[in-house]
Amino acid sequence: MDTKVENGGYVLSANGLPQVAEGRAELAHYARMRLVLRRGEFPYDRDLGSGLWQWNPQEPRALDRALALANEALLDLPGVRAVSAKMTEDCKLGFVIQTPLGEEEITLGELGWDL
Repeated sequence: MDTKVENGGYVLSANGLPQVAEGRAELAHYARMRLVLRRGEFPYDRDLGSGLWQWNPQEPRALDRALALANEALLDLPGVRAVSAKMTEDCKLGFVIQTPLGEEEITLGELGWDL
């Protein structure tokens, strides 16, 4: 069980308390954090995060590279991997994440994403 974080702050429920993620949603939350954080910038775990902030959507085979960068970031999450990547119409990067509990779609904003 983990507290949901979005746009740099906690996601609050109707009663004003932080929302909790469990099960598949929790695994997707962990995956999203690893994709969004810049590798090396979290002081307590320099291996946490991804190199997606350096990704260029204009490079050749950009989505293949994004998928590889995502899977590199997800290596320490057992049974969790990105199976596909896509760009949305509003220039956001999306991934389908496969977990032991099922698949989840994760959409990230433009570079410089916020949780």
